[in-house]
Amino acid sequence: MQTDADVFNSKEASLKILVVYNVVEEIERGEAQDIFAEQEIVAVERFIEEALQEHGHLTAGVPIRDDLWGPLKHYDPNEWLIFNLCESIRNKTYLEPYIISAFEHLGFRYTGSDRRTLANCLNKARTKEILQAHGLPTAAFQIFTPWTIQRHLDFPLIVKPVSEDASIGISSNSVVHDDRALRRQVRYTWETYHQPALCEEFISGREFNVTILGNDSPRVLPLSEISFRHIQDPFARIVSYRAKWMPSSPEYLSTPPQCPARVSETIKARIEDVARRAYQAMGLRDYGRVDIRLKNGTPFVLEVNPNADLSPDAGIARAAGVAGMSYSHLADEIIRLAARRYRMKGFARPRIITYELRARSVGSDGVYSIPVSALLPTQRQSKMRRTPQVAGVAA
Repeated sequence: MQTDADVFNSKEASLKILVVYNVVEEIERGEAQDIFAEQEIVAVERFIEEALQEHGHLTAGVPIRDDLWGPLKHYDPNEWLIFNLCESIRNKTYLEPYIISAFEHLGFRYTGSDRRTLANCLNKARTKEILQAHGLPTAAFQIFTPWTIQRHLDFPLIVKPVSEDASIGISSNSVVHDDRALRRQVRYTWETYHQPALCEEFISGREFNVTILGNDSPRVLPLSEISFRHIQDPFARIVSYRAKWMPSSPEYLSTPPQCPARVSETIKARIEDVARRAYQAMGLRDYGRVDIRLKNGTPFVLEVNPNADLSPDAGIARAAGVAGMSYSHLADEIIRLAARRYRMKGFARPRIITYELRARSVGSDGVYSIPVSALLPTQRQSKMRRTPQVAGVAA
Protein backbone atom coordinates (compact mmCIF):
# COMPACT_ATOMS: atom_id res chain seq x y z
CA MET A 1 0.00 0.00 0.00
CA GLN A 2 1.36 3.41 -0.94
CA THR A 3 1.78 5.76 2.01
CA ASP A 4 1.90 9.56 2.17
CA ALA A 5 5.66 9.27 2.56
CA ASP A 6 5.87 7.26 -0.67
CA VAL A 7 3.96 9.97 -2.53
CA PHE A 8 6.25 12.59 -1.02
CA ASN A 9 9.40 10.70 -2.02
CA SER A 10 8.24 10.16 -5.58
CA LYS A 11 7.44 13.79 -6.26
CA GLU A 12 9.98 15.84 -4.31
CA ALA A 13 13.71 15.91 -3.87
CA SER A 14 15.04 14.95 -0.48
CA LEU A 15 17.25 17.19 1.62
CA LYS A 16 20.46 16.59 3.52
CA ILE A 17 19.70 17.23 7.18
CA LEU A 18 22.13 17.60 10.08
CA VAL A 19 20.32 16.80 13.32
CA VAL A 20 22.41 18.78 15.80
CA TYR A 21 21.83 18.03 19.48
CA ASN A 22 23.58 18.58 22.79
CA VAL A 23 24.90 15.80 25.00
CA VAL A 24 24.82 16.60 28.72
CA GLU A 25 26.81 14.25 30.96
CA GLU A 26 26.70 16.35 34.10
CA ILE A 27 25.07 19.55 35.30
CA GLU A 28 26.88 22.49 36.83
CA ARG A 29 23.94 23.88 38.79
CA GLY A 30 20.57 22.79 40.03
CA GLU A 31 19.34 19.50 41.49
CA ALA A 32 20.83 16.15 40.50
CA GLN A 33 17.46 15.08 39.06
CA ASP A 34 17.52 17.98 36.59
CA ILE A 35 19.79 15.97 34.34
CA PHE A 36 16.80 13.87 33.22
CA ALA A 37 15.39 16.85 31.32
CA GLU A 38 18.79 17.64 29.81
CA GLN A 39 19.49 14.10 28.64
CA GLU A 40 16.16 13.40 26.97
CA ILE A 41 17.32 15.24 23.85
CA VAL A 42 19.50 12.24 22.92
CA ALA A 43 16.37 10.10 22.56
CA VAL A 44 14.56 12.87 20.67
CA GLU A 45 17.41 13.09 18.17
CA ARG A 46 16.99 9.42 17.35
CA PHE A 47 13.25 9.81 16.80
CA ILE A 48 13.72 12.88 14.60
CA GLU A 49 16.34 11.16 12.43
CA GLU A 50 14.10 8.15 11.87
CA ALA A 51 11.14 10.40 11.10
CA LEU A 52 13.07 12.39 8.51
CA GLN A 53 14.42 9.23 6.90
CA GLU A 54 10.82 8.06 6.40
CA HIS A 55 10.39 11.06 4.12
CA GLY A 56 13.46 10.34 2.06
CA HIS A 57 15.83 12.82 3.69
CA LEU A 58 19.50 11.98 4.17
CA THR A 59 20.37 12.56 7.82
CA ALA A 60 23.44 12.84 9.99
CA GLY A 61 23.36 13.11 13.76
CA VAL A 62 25.83 15.65 15.17
CA PRO A 63 26.30 15.43 18.96
CA ILE A 64 27.63 18.58 20.64
CA ARG A 65 29.53 18.56 23.91
CA ASP A 66 32.29 21.13 24.45
CA ASP A 67 33.03 21.98 20.83
CA LEU A 68 30.50 23.25 18.29
CA TRP A 69 32.73 24.30 15.42
CA GLY A 70 34.70 21.07 15.11
CA PRO A 71 31.78 18.68 14.53
CA LEU A 72 30.21 21.01 11.96
CA LYS A 73 33.29 21.83 9.90
CA HIS A 74 33.02 18.50 8.05
CA TYR A 75 29.75 19.55 6.40
CA ASP A 76 29.13 22.01 3.58
CA PRO A 77 26.51 24.59 4.68
CA ASN A 78 25.38 24.91 1.06
CA GLU A 79 24.38 21.25 1.05
CA TRP A 80 23.10 20.64 4.58
CA LEU A 81 20.19 22.13 6.51
CA ILE A 82 20.40 21.93 10.32
CA PHE A 83 17.51 20.50 12.31
CA ASN A 84 18.37 22.27 15.54
CA LEU A 85 17.90 20.29 18.77
CA CYS A 86 20.86 21.90 20.51
CA GLU A 87 19.79 23.54 23.78
CA SER A 88 23.14 23.99 25.49
CA ILE A 89 26.87 23.70 25.03
CA ARG A 90 29.49 22.87 27.66
CA ASN A 91 26.56 21.99 29.93
CA LYS A 92 25.44 25.64 29.96
CA THR A 93 21.87 26.34 28.86
CA TYR A 94 22.41 30.10 28.84
CA LEU A 95 24.73 29.64 25.84
CA GLU A 96 21.85 28.42 23.66
CA PRO A 97 21.57 31.72 21.68
CA TYR A 98 25.30 31.60 20.92
CA ILE A 99 24.83 28.24 19.23
CA ILE A 100 22.71 30.01 16.65
CA SER A 101 25.42 32.64 16.20
CA ALA A 102 27.83 29.83 15.32
CA PHE A 103 25.37 28.32 12.83
CA GLU A 104 24.97 31.68 11.12
CA HIS A 105 28.68 32.48 11.14
CA LEU A 106 29.40 29.17 9.44
CA GLY A 107 26.67 29.85 6.88
CA PHE A 108 24.20 27.14 7.89
CA ARG A 109 20.46 27.36 7.48
CA TYR A 110 18.56 25.91 10.44
CA THR A 111 15.12 25.12 11.80
CA GLY A 112 13.46 27.08 14.56
CA SER A 113 13.91 30.47 16.12
CA ASP A 114 16.86 32.84 15.82
CA ARG A 115 19.28 33.87 18.55
CA ARG A 116 17.41 37.03 19.58
CA THR A 117 14.17 35.13 20.13
CA LEU A 118 15.96 32.39 22.07
CA ALA A 119 17.71 34.94 24.27
CA ASN A 120 14.49 36.84 24.99
CA CYS A 121 12.47 33.72 25.76
CA LEU A 122 15.22 32.24 27.94
CA ASN A 123 14.81 35.24 30.24
CA LYS A 124 11.27 34.92 31.61
CA ALA A 125 11.22 38.50 32.86
CA ARG A 126 12.23 39.85 29.46
CA THR A 127 9.54 37.71 27.86
CA LYS A 128 6.89 39.19 30.14
CA GLU A 129 8.07 42.74 29.41
CA ILE A 130 7.73 42.14 25.67
CA LEU A 131 4.30 40.56 26.09
CA GLN A 132 3.14 43.53 28.18
CA ALA A 133 4.48 45.95 25.54
CA HIS A 134 2.26 44.17 23.00
CA GLY A 135 -0.79 44.39 25.23
CA LEU A 136 -0.89 40.68 25.99
CA PRO A 137 -2.12 39.51 29.41
CA THR A 138 0.50 37.98 31.69
CA ALA A 139 0.66 37.76 35.48
CA ALA A 140 2.17 40.65 37.45
CA PHE A 141 5.75 39.88 38.45
CA GLN A 142 8.91 40.98 40.22
CA ILE A 143 12.51 39.80 40.13
CA PHE A 144 14.17 39.01 43.46
CA THR A 145 17.54 38.00 44.86
CA PRO A 146 17.99 37.16 48.55
CA TRP A 147 19.14 40.77 49.16
CA THR A 148 16.57 42.64 47.06
CA ILE A 149 13.14 41.53 48.23
CA GLN A 150 10.77 44.50 48.34
CA ARG A 151 7.48 42.87 47.58
CA HIS A 152 4.74 44.81 45.79
CA LEU A 153 2.69 41.76 44.84
CA ASP A 154 -0.13 40.09 46.73
CA PHE A 155 0.05 36.48 47.86
CA PRO A 156 -0.14 33.73 46.74
CA LEU A 157 2.91 33.89 44.49
CA ILE A 158 4.78 31.31 42.44
CA VAL A 159 8.59 31.44 42.45
CA LYS A 160 10.72 30.16 39.55
CA PRO A 161 14.31 30.52 38.31
CA VAL A 162 14.29 33.42 35.87
CA SER A 163 16.29 31.63 33.17
CA GLU A 164 15.37 27.94 33.17
CA ASP A 165 12.83 25.99 31.16
CA ALA A 166 11.24 22.52 31.27
CA SER A 167 9.85 23.23 34.79
CA ILE A 168 13.37 23.06 36.22
CA GLY A 169 13.37 24.56 39.71
CA ILE A 170 9.60 24.28 40.17
CA SER A 171 8.27 22.10 42.98
CA SER A 172 5.45 21.98 45.53
CA ASN A 173 7.41 24.61 47.50
CA SER A 174 7.26 27.08 44.60
CA VAL A 175 3.81 28.42 45.51
CA VAL A 176 4.24 30.66 48.57
CA HIS A 177 1.71 32.36 50.85
CA ASP A 178 3.82 34.53 53.14
CA ASP A 179 7.08 36.48 53.25
CA ARG A 180 8.98 33.79 55.10
CA ALA A 181 8.21 31.19 52.44
CA LEU A 182 8.97 33.73 49.71
CA ARG A 183 12.41 34.44 51.13
CA ARG A 184 13.10 30.73 51.54
CA GLN A 185 12.26 29.98 47.91
CA VAL A 186 14.15 32.98 46.54
CA ARG A 187 17.21 31.88 48.54
CA TYR A 188 16.83 28.31 47.24
CA THR A 189 16.68 29.56 43.64
CA TRP A 190 19.75 31.75 44.11
CA GLU A 191 21.84 29.08 45.83
CA THR A 192 20.75 26.13 43.68
CA TYR A 193 20.43 27.69 40.23
CA HIS A 194 22.78 30.68 40.67
CA GLN A 195 20.26 33.18 39.32
CA PRO A 196 17.51 35.56 40.45
CA ALA A 197 13.96 34.36 41.03
CA LEU A 198 10.94 35.34 38.98
CA CYS A 199 7.99 35.84 41.34
CA GLU A 200 4.53 36.01 39.78
CA GLU A 201 1.03 36.36 41.10
CA PHE A 202 -0.34 32.83 41.16
CA ILE A 203 -3.19 32.30 38.72
CA SER A 204 -5.56 29.61 39.90
CA GLY A 205 -7.26 28.31 36.77
CA ARG A 206 -7.19 25.92 33.86
CA GLU A 207 -3.84 25.48 32.09
CA PHE A 208 -3.39 24.98 28.36
CA ASN A 209 -0.46 24.14 26.07
CA VAL A 210 -0.89 25.74 22.66
CA THR A 211 1.14 24.37 19.77
CA ILE A 212 1.74 26.68 16.82
CA LEU A 213 3.34 25.93 13.45
CA GLY A 214 4.26 28.43 10.77
CA ASN A 215 5.82 31.77 10.04
CA ASP A 216 3.93 34.42 8.06
CA SER A 217 0.53 32.90 8.89
CA PRO A 218 1.08 30.67 11.93
CA ARG A 219 -1.44 27.89 12.51
CA VAL A 220 -2.72 26.93 15.96
CA LEU A 221 -3.06 23.17 16.41
CA PRO A 222 -5.67 21.57 18.69
CA LEU A 223 -5.45 22.83 22.27
CA SER A 224 -4.12 20.58 25.02
CA GLU A 225 -5.17 21.03 28.64
CA ILE A 226 -3.34 19.90 31.77
CA SER A 227 -6.01 18.13 33.78
CA PHE A 228 -5.91 19.03 37.49
CA ARG A 229 -9.12 17.23 38.37
CA HIS A 230 -7.27 14.76 40.61
CA ILE A 231 -5.71 17.54 42.71
CA GLN A 232 -8.00 19.03 45.35
CA ASP A 233 -5.71 21.82 46.59
CA PRO A 234 -5.89 24.66 44.03
CA PHE A 235 -2.39 25.82 44.99
CA ALA A 236 -0.95 22.41 44.19
CA ARG A 237 -2.25 22.61 40.62
CA ILE A 238 1.05 23.31 38.92
CA VAL A 239 3.27 21.52 36.40
CA SER A 240 6.30 20.93 38.58
CA TYR A 241 9.54 19.27 37.54
CA ARG A 242 8.32 15.96 38.95
CA ALA A 243 5.02 16.33 37.11
CA LYS A 244 6.88 16.85 33.86
CA TRP A 245 9.77 14.39 34.07
CA MET A 246 9.10 11.63 36.62
CA PRO A 247 6.47 9.22 35.23
CA SER A 248 6.14 7.20 38.44
CA SER A 249 5.60 10.23 40.67
CA PRO A 250 2.17 11.21 42.05
CA GLU A 251 2.65 14.66 40.50
CA TYR A 252 3.07 13.16 37.01
CA LEU A 253 0.13 10.78 37.39
CA SER A 254 -2.10 13.57 38.69
CA THR A 255 -1.51 15.98 35.80
CA PRO A 256 -2.40 14.15 32.57
CA PRO A 257 -2.66 16.30 29.45
CA GLN A 258 -5.87 16.01 27.45
CA CYS A 259 -5.97 16.83 23.77
CA PRO A 260 -8.20 18.12 22.31
CA ALA A 261 -9.16 20.26 25.29
CA ARG A 262 -12.84 20.56 26.12
CA VAL A 263 -13.55 24.27 25.86
CA SER A 264 -16.28 26.41 24.39
CA GLU A 265 -15.73 27.92 20.97
CA THR A 266 -15.57 31.37 22.55
CA ILE A 267 -12.83 30.44 25.02
CA LYS A 268 -11.01 28.44 22.36
CA ALA A 269 -10.93 31.47 20.07
CA ARG A 270 -9.61 33.70 22.87
CA ILE A 271 -6.83 31.26 23.77
CA GLU A 272 -5.82 30.79 20.15
CA ASP A 273 -5.74 34.55 19.54
CA VAL A 274 -3.58 35.31 22.58
CA ALA A 275 -1.24 32.39 21.86
CA ARG A 276 -0.80 33.37 18.22
CA ARG A 277 -0.10 36.99 19.13
CA ALA A 278 2.43 35.92 21.78
CA TYR A 279 4.15 33.64 19.24
CA GLN A 280 4.45 36.54 16.81
CA ALA A 281 5.40 39.14 19.44
CA MET A 282 8.34 37.01 20.57
CA GLY A 283 9.42 36.32 16.99
CA LEU A 284 9.10 32.54 17.00
CA ARG A 285 9.78 30.71 13.73
CA ASP A 286 8.63 27.38 12.31
CA TYR A 287 7.19 25.93 15.54
CA GLY A 288 6.73 26.59 19.23
CA ARG A 289 4.46 26.25 22.23
CA VAL A 290 2.69 28.88 24.33
CA ASP A 291 1.58 27.98 27.87
CA ILE A 292 -1.56 29.72 29.08
CA ARG A 293 -3.72 29.89 32.20
CA LEU A 294 -7.34 30.95 32.13
CA LYS A 295 -8.55 33.49 34.71
CA ASN A 296 -12.16 34.67 34.58
CA GLY A 297 -12.31 33.90 30.88
CA THR A 298 -9.07 35.77 30.08
CA PRO A 299 -6.04 33.80 28.80
CA PHE A 300 -2.83 34.79 30.63
CA VAL A 301 0.47 33.83 29.02
CA LEU A 302 2.72 31.84 31.36
CA GLU A 303 5.60 31.12 29.00
CA VAL A 304 6.54 31.21 25.34
CA ASN A 305 8.67 28.23 24.28
CA PRO A 306 10.67 28.46 21.04
CA ASN A 307 12.21 25.21 19.80
CA ALA A 308 9.95 23.41 22.26
CA ASP A 309 10.14 19.72 23.20
CA LEU A 310 9.70 17.45 20.17
CA SER A 311 9.52 14.14 22.03
CA PRO A 312 6.93 11.78 20.55
CA ASP A 313 4.98 11.99 23.82
CA ALA A 314 5.25 15.77 24.30
CA GLY A 315 2.68 18.48 23.67
CA ILE A 316 3.64 19.42 20.12
CA ALA A 317 3.57 15.84 18.82
CA ARG A 318 0.33 15.19 20.71
CA ALA A 319 -1.44 18.20 19.21
CA ALA A 320 -0.12 17.36 15.75
CA GLY A 321 -1.45 13.82 16.10
CA VAL A 322 -4.93 15.05 16.97
CA ALA A 323 -4.77 17.30 13.91
CA GLY A 324 -4.10 14.22 11.78
CA MET A 325 -0.34 14.66 11.44
CA SER A 326 1.92 11.70 12.19
CA TYR A 327 5.20 12.20 14.03
CA SER A 328 7.19 11.73 10.81
CA HIS A 329 5.00 14.30 9.06
CA LEU A 330 5.54 16.73 11.94
CA ALA A 331 9.33 16.46 11.59
CA ASP A 332 9.06 16.87 7.82
CA GLU A 333 6.70 19.83 8.25
CA ILE A 334 9.25 21.67 10.37
CA ILE A 335 11.83 21.06 7.64
CA ARG A 336 9.37 22.35 5.01
CA LEU A 337 8.69 25.50 7.02
CA ALA A 338 12.40 26.24 7.38
CA ALA A 339 13.09 25.47 3.72
CA ARG A 340 10.32 27.80 2.59
CA ARG A 341 11.55 30.53 4.94
CA TYR A 342 14.99 30.28 3.33
CA ARG A 343 13.39 30.19 -0.15
CA MET A 344 15.07 26.91 -0.96
CA LYS A 345 14.20 25.94 -4.52
CA GLY A 346 12.47 22.72 -5.48
CA PHE A 347 10.86 22.21 -2.09
CA ALA A 348 7.10 22.09 -1.79
CA ARG A 349 5.13 24.39 0.45
CA PRO A 350 4.27 23.33 4.02
CA ARG A 351 1.21 21.17 4.54
CA ILE A 352 -0.28 22.78 7.65
CA ILE A 353 -3.18 24.34 5.75
CA THR A 354 -4.43 20.87 4.79
CA TYR A 355 -4.75 19.40 8.30
CA GLU A 356 -8.01 19.44 10.22
CA LEU A 357 -8.94 18.45 13.75
CA ARG A 358 -9.82 14.77 13.94
CA ALA A 359 -11.05 14.47 17.50
CA ARG A 360 -13.23 11.46 16.83
CA SER A 361 -10.23 9.36 15.92
CA VAL A 362 -8.79 9.72 19.42
CA GLY A 363 -11.92 8.92 21.39
CA SER A 364 -14.15 11.04 23.54
CA ASP A 365 -11.55 11.36 26.30
CA GLY A 366 -8.78 12.66 24.06
CA VAL A 367 -5.13 11.66 23.92
CA TYR A 368 -3.05 11.27 27.05
CA SER A 369 0.70 11.27 27.55
CA ILE A 370 2.96 8.28 28.09
CA PRO A 371 6.62 8.46 29.13
CA VAL A 372 9.12 8.82 26.30
CA SER A 373 11.00 5.86 27.78
CA ALA A 374 8.11 3.63 26.76
CA LEU A 375 8.80 4.54 23.14
CA LEU A 376 12.49 3.71 23.19
CA PRO A 377 13.62 0.46 21.55
CA THR A 378 14.87 -2.35 23.75
CA GLN A 379 18.60 -3.04 23.91
CA ARG A 380 18.20 -5.83 21.39
CA GLN A 381 16.19 -3.63 19.04
CA SER A 382 18.76 -0.87 19.37
CA LYS A 383 21.50 -3.20 18.15
CA MET A 384 19.35 -4.34 15.23
CA ARG A 385 18.43 -0.78 14.24
CA ARG A 386 21.82 0.83 14.70
CA THR A 387 22.74 2.94 11.65
CA PRO A 388 25.94 4.65 10.45
CA GLN A 389 26.53 8.30 11.25
CA VAL A 390 25.04 9.34 7.92
CA ALA A 391 21.90 7.43 7.01
CA GLY A 392 19.33 7.66 4.31
CA VAL A 393 16.34 5.62 3.31
CA ALA A 394 17.08 1.92 3.27
CA ALA A 395 17.62 0.48 -0.16
